[in-house]
Amino acid sequence: MSEYLRAVVRGWWIIVACALAGLLGAVAFTASIQPMYQSTVRFFVVAPPVNGQSALQSDELSRGRIVSYAALVKSDQFVSRLVSDTGLGVTGPEAESSISASADKDTLLLTVEVTMPDAGKAFATATAIARNFGSAVHELEESRVPTTAQTVLTVVSGPTEPGSQVSPRESLNYGLGLLVGAALGIGIAVTRRVLDRTLITPEQIEEAGGVRVLARIPAGRNAKALNRILRSPDDALVTEAARRLRTNIDFLPEAAGLRSLTVTSATYAEGKTSVALLLAKAWAENGHTVLLVEADLRRPRLAQELGLAKPTGLSNVLSGQVAADKAVQESGIPGLQVMAAGTVPPRPTALLGGGPVRTMLAELAPKFSRIVVDATPLQPMSDAALLAAVTDGAIVVVRHQHVTAEILAASLANLRAVNSTLLGVAATFLPNRLAESHRQGSFPRLSGRFRRRIRPQEPTRKAAAQNPARDRVPATRSHRG
Repeated sequence: MSEYLRAVVRGWWIIVACALAGLLGAVAFTASIQPMYQSTVRFFVVAPPVNGQSALQSDELSRGRIVSYAALVKSDQFVSRLVSDTGLGVTGPEAESSISASADKDTLLLTVEVTMPDAGKAFATATAIARNFGSAVHELEESRVPTTAQTVLTVVSGPTEPGSQVSPRESLNYGLGLLVGAALGIGIAVTRRVLDRTLITPEQIEEAGGVRVLARIPAGRNAKALNRILRSPDDALVTEAARRLRTNIDFLPEAAGLRSLTVTSATYAEGKTSVALLLAKAWAENGHTVLLVEADLRRPRLAQELGLAKPTGLSNVLSGQVAADKAVQESGIPGLQVMAAGTVPPRPTALLGGGPVRTMLAELAPKFSRIVVDATPLQPMSDAALLAAVTDGAIVVVRHQHVTAEILAASLANLRAVNSTLLGVAATFLPNRLAESHRQGSFPRLSGRFRRRIRPQEPTRKAAAQNPARDRVPATRSHRG
């Protein structure tokens, strides 16, 4: 039920759109209906007792006849008399369709309603019925049983003056249109959630890919803008998630001796470049000399967003135009340097495959303790798999509610096919209920003493060097195990 409620909240725009559509439909439907006005006349039916008949028997006779009178008021004989004798200016079928009658045996009341698009004609027709129906019943009874006492039909109310239109009922139609539209919107929102096959929680990601989740990075403005990542405060939730990613990678058994790392994703727009920059920044803050290499030669964005000066980069190095150390630029953060993508080549896969990348990494390895490679997505290109094969490890960025289990499994299979060391995944753009901030319970209004108990603090570089185990915080339950 909580997931359905979240689906309704996330799909609020669908509900609003459907409600407005229902309201517009109700307005159009109401406008297409001809306005109708109604006049009502009510008779009290009494059959006087005759000789040898008790009042109770007379009352039962009235109850039996009143239903027949309700049908008689719409009979062809009475309608023809009504039209010919009163000169209403309406046809017989029109008058017959406009008249409705109901009989109440308990109260002996006969109610006749006349509904027409013309208020004057409705009132005139009801008046004619009140004036002629009693005599028509008397004549019918006399012709059938002359000796029987005549039933008395007394007008007790009406005919009423037609006031506001009785049809269409605008407020009712508008309300029903809104309710039906909103219900349809809720149904669509819940159905989208039920049919949604994308991965939502980190647990679903672990189960679908068979890998550990190394970090849960929350959604926020610092998770999208690369220039804000460099300027983000040390206690930002996104930065804390990046430190957790760094810590978990450092203490993985399969990451022992790691010097180069490929950061990729299954598809585009999952935040891989942001994660690569966050991870490089976190390593630089921990005392490493880090090089961030933009290897996404198809959609480069690092140089433009960070405002790097040199137009040359990785593609120029691999093509032999410039030396590797000449393409490295300062990022503005101590210990972190950047190599942009450079000129976009016509065939990126051919440039990234083979020995040039391996040679470049070997040349830069003595100068940097960590090299983070921001690669292209795994689907449908093979660039990232080629880069993961020549680096010491790879992590895959998975965006919340963005890819399906099948796409993630196919992407991870590409890495395993080239014998890459897959370290794990980083879940990005998570809502607060799934992110690290929620799991750690970081409440900014609590006092510093309680915040220190709830959220682990970042150790200093000196303390981390003396006791590295203090900096280790497992990411998931499977990792703890």
